[in-house]
Amino acid sequence: IKIASELYTSLSDSDLDTVERFFIPETGYATPKIDLRACVFRDNKVMLVKERSDNLWTLPGGWADQNESPHEGILREIKEESGFDAKIHSLYAVKDRDRNPYKPKYPVSIYKLFFVATVAGGSPQANLEVSEIDFFSEDDLPPLSEARVLAKDIHDGFQAFKNNSQVCSFD
Repeated sequence: IKIASELYTSLSDSDLDTVERFFIPETGYATPKIDLRACVFRDNKVMLVKERSDNLWTLPGGWADQNESPHEGILREIKEESGFDAKIHSLYAVKDRDRNPYKPKYPVSIYKLFFVATVAGGSPQANLEVSEIDFFSEDDLPPLSEARVLAKDIHDGFQAFKNNSQVCSFD
């Protein structure tokens, strides 16, 4: 395992400790991890959350959980990270993280699922992961956490929302 971890480290932007933490618990067939993200709209603005870990903004979301559908997972993530309830309208993109300019590169494959949603209730609530929740217009985005989301992801979400699109782009 040590040699394999060292090889993965040399191919990624991650350090050896990070690589080992990805692989040590895994004993089955290696499959991609799934990252769920949502463009949640209110008054034609998109919700972004400010991550405590890097003090940058991102779409609410996170890892998909076992025995949970993507729909259930993104609703859970939105509620956990923002305090808001949401209504999911569509899936607008499926991306392979490695085939897009997210930074840093990771030693594992990650598929990113992007949804369009609207606020259905609740109120903003900061938590252990998130220090701020706010809504932004498409032309006034704050500094983004490019490990999680790119400006293009958000612009594509705005287009899907404006066009009421059910079409999904994918890598």
